[in-house]
Amino acid sequence: MNTQKTETRWFRAFNPTATSRVSLYCFPYGGSGPSIFREWPEQIASGIEVTGILYPGRESRVMEPLMEDIVAIAKAVLPYIAPRLERPFAFFGHSMGALISFELTRLLSAEHDLVPEHIFMSGAGGPHIITEEPIHQLPDDEFLDALVYLNGMPQEVLRNRELLEYALPIIRNDFKACAEYRFMEGEPISCPLTALGGIDDPRVKPFHMEQWQQHAPAGFDLHLLEGDHFFLEQNQQTILNMINTTLGEKAYETSNGA
Repeated sequence: MNTQKTETRWFRAFNPTATSRVSLYCFPYGGSGPSIFREWPEQIASGIEVTGILYPGRESRVMEPLMEDIVAIAKAVLPYIAPRLERPFAFFGHSMGALISFELTRLLSAEHDLVPEHIFMSGAGGPHIITEEPIHQLPDDEFLDALVYLNGMPQEVLRNRELLEYALPIIRNDFKACAEYRFMEGEPISCPLTALGGIDDPRVKPFHMEQWQQHAPAGFDLHLLEGDHFFLEQNQQTILNMINTTLGEKAYETSNGA
């Protein structure tokens, strides 16, 4: 087995550089892969390295079995990401990615005494509340109708039949993972948390976003932005400005030679 390939299959570093001071790990929403973050380095602070997480069963890992358990995914990436965290790091997760990165944050703290500088939870309600309907159980036609109604799939996928045929089983799997996720009580995270939500999101309401506060005694902010569940695409610059500001002190230490 190629050990290096095995260790890096989870990660897509978009702007790797030895001079970066902060590592930002980005966790995609259900049905997608790390390529949704490929443009971020163009607008991120120079001291921040952007790395997307690649779940099994999609993009270059399409031949691997899908995983349908949020905590299992976090546990699977844990032994590969922990050795990489030699510099300050932060997490950004959208929708399913928010839940995975939250669980990974708890695992890193409990098992490796590693704590992010900050975590950004986007498009997902607090982990102790259930916001997803079990639509993964529906037949394909009804499942697709439900996705359209709930705005659970980007428009570019809906308009491309070939892409839709590829993505539908993955999206069904990921909806199952989110619908069946159940939060287990444990120690609260010990880093600040920023929650981001879309004002017109039909699935995740402001009340759901506010629920993250009880899990973040070290600091909590909530930002509601224009848009629906995929507001991150409509507000990319605003979100990256927010990340730059939040991580700025650590990021710019590199430029100053600190």
